[in-house]
Amino acid sequence: MSSQRGNGEGSVYRVQKPRRSGVPAERWVAQVRIDGRQRRTFSATEAEAKRSLRQLLKSVDDGRPVADGNLQLGALLDQWEAKVLPNKNIKGSTMGRHKWALNILRADLGSTKVRTLSPERVEKALTDRAQAGYSRSSLTKLRCTLSQVLKWGVRRDLVARNVAAVVELPAEARAPKDGRSMSVDQARDFIAAAAGTRLEAMWLAMIYLGLRPGEAAGLSWPDVDFDRKHIHIWRAISRDEHGAIILSEPKTAQSVRSLDAPEAVLEAFRRHRTEQKRHQLEVGEIWSNSDALIFTSPTGHPIDPMICRKEFKRLVASIGLDGWTPNELRYSAASLMSDAGMPIEQVADQLGHKDLRMLQKHYRHRIRPTVSGGTVLEAVLGS
Repeated sequence: MSSQRGNGEGSVYRVQKPRRSGVPAERWVAQVRIDGRQRRTFSATEAEAKRSLRQLLKSVDDGRPVADGNLQLGALLDQWEAKVLPNKNIKGSTMGRHKWALNILRADLGSTKVRTLSPERVEKALTDRAQAGYSRSSLTKLRCTLSQVLKWGVRRDLVARNVAAVVELPAEARAPKDGRSMSVDQARDFIAAAAGTRLEAMWLAMIYLGLRPGEAAGLSWPDVDFDRKHIHIWRAISRDEHGAIILSEPKTAQSVRSLDAPEAVLEAFRRHRTEQKRHQLEVGEIWSNSDALIFTSPTGHPIDPMICRKEFKRLVASIGLDGWTPNELRYSAASLMSDAGMPIEQVADQLGHKDLRMLQKHYRHRIRPTVSGGTVLEAVLGS
């Protein structure tokens, strides 16, 4: 009499195999027979295998399909990119980060069968990337994308479980560098060095108001209320998934805000407007600026962030600050505001943070939790 199990019957057993990179030598198998075919899942412990078996049997009882045991992760990544990613309401830069992550996951794990994908296998791939120099932030993005793919696969009954949900990042992953902040004297030197340069108004808006580089580059003339001395932030320059420069919504909903503008910034904008009008007359018909952008290319199109970074690099090098980035003007603004006596809650509102967590995380060594009073940077840095 045959001892072969019938349809819908399952078992759990242990297997010993030669140790391979990222795969334990001992594994537990949950197996169920469906329509004459064996379907298996692999787990590190007997308890996990029993849970997997219960899930498999429940799928059979509910009449739901059981994941194809030969499905490779690369194929699942392809399905998610084709069916899910295009329908996500996300910025082009976020779309680009997902595509970047998908390409790396394909290279590292694409040939792995989904049924054999374990937390240890994913952790091994992340460790290899950490040893290759990837930051903790980059590894977090990889894990996040993988988790979204597997979560979708679970909902579609293509995957038994989302192993990325329990994956630990390698301890050796380098932490991102803390943003640097200018001292009051360095900020004054920077403002003096920026005077008369093509992007002086941009740099002053960033150091005084704490704008993100994309927010400053996305400003248009209607956003500047010279009479009420306000600047309205509601758009930003970014790149879409193809790398094209576009105008888009700011980073978060809280990033949409109206800020009081010091006279030093408004005066720089007035000078820039005069220079822009003069330049427009010079170039004539090739000028195209339908969005009334303040900072543009020589022909009126959105300014390239790469050009901004290059000009900024030359500017800070002239005052002895080699290797700084435009985003560090934002760090500087936050730190200077705090040192000038602005409460941390007001600094968070100024920078467009939804709460204090990000502010405390990135500026915890500079931002004081309580302060006695409030001033404005114009009084500290001068006008």
